[in-house]
Amino acid sequence: MNPLLTVITAILLFFPSLSFAETKEIISEGTYNMGDGETPSVAESRAVLKAKQIAVEQAGTYVESYSKVKNITLTQDEIQVLASGLMEVEILDKKRTVVGDGINFWVKIKAKVNPDKMEEMAKRVKEKSVVEDYKRIQESYGKSQKEIEELKRQLAAAKDKRKKEIIESDILTEEREFQAIEWYNKGRLYWLKKEYDDAIESFTSASLLMSDFAEAYKAYMGRGSAYRDKGQYDRAFKDYDKAIALNPKSPEIYVHRGMAFSYKGEQDKAIADFNKAIDLDPNLAIAYVGRGLAYAETDASGKAIENYNKALAIEPEAGTYYYLRGLAYSMQKRYGKAIVDFNKAITIDPNKIE
Repeated sequence: MNPLLTVITAILLFFPSLSFAETKEIISEGTYNMGDGETPSVAESRAVLKAKQIAVEQAGTYVESYSKVKNITLTQDEIQVLASGLMEVEILDKKRTVVGDGINFWVKIKAKVNPDKMEEMAKRVKEKSVVEDYKRIQESYGKSQKEIEELKRQLAAAKDKRKKEIIESDILTEEREFQAIEWYNKGRLYWLKKEYDDAIESFTSASLLMSDFAEAYKAYMGRGSAYRDKGQYDRAFKDYDKAIALNPKSPEIYVHRGMAFSYKGEQDKAIADFNKAIDLDPNLAIAYVGRGLAYAETDASGKAIENYNKALAIEPEAGTYYYLRGLAYSMQKRYGKAIVDFNKAITIDPNKIE
């Protein structure tokens, strides 16, 4: 693969090398009260989720402390994404207790924050869409919890048998959506760690559960990206096409498919996809970056620079964009401008450029 194209996957080519001497272990607990209509397996998963959320907060403190030692600038959102991706969770203990008309699920977990893949994951965490996806997942978890609690309240108050049956059916639907989110999140975390086979399996499970939901396209997009990064482009394109069929108005899908076309060397198709993404969202900086890289691959360095300029107008503190523009200036032998951009990239992140 051409060195320029490797930029697209990571988005940021430079990030400080993080080499931690120890693995942090965190013990946390979570509980969940299961009511009528709910299934024990999902109730236990909700308890585990609560324990994980507590552990992520502590893991974030661990990641942040080391980032300060290394003089690395991370946003709080980036810290949380990185912490969640680095955690390896083991259930230490669990038990169920009858409480009133329901069952209380309690779990204790041990979360290990393993730094082995810190550097590789940090590159991806710096990608804006990764952070946004993490935030959407957390919002989905919160929404799911509110909705299941409301359905449980309605079921407890219902007197009519038919109404109870309808609410119980809604509870099962809500549980299926929760499980879909769980599988999608697992796929996302495996992808962050470059464990693509596990990511594909998780996204596949998510797609089966999400078939009736509006967010189903994300499972296909995620699986497509895992296939893309494995170099299995035909499978990737099938998944991207499926995602587009489900949600043709999502610019993110066109960006991901455009990346796949660039990886495969089909720059005209890549440019067409980036054009579509920009039509849908003119403020999507990464679409301009992708199009710039595609133009650079066709030796159209002038057009590449134009696109990097547009990306920088949207995200003026994105060091990678200066780095890429510097490369394009170098292609034109405009070394003075290239040096200015490289200096700017180093100023934004002085630790490392690969």
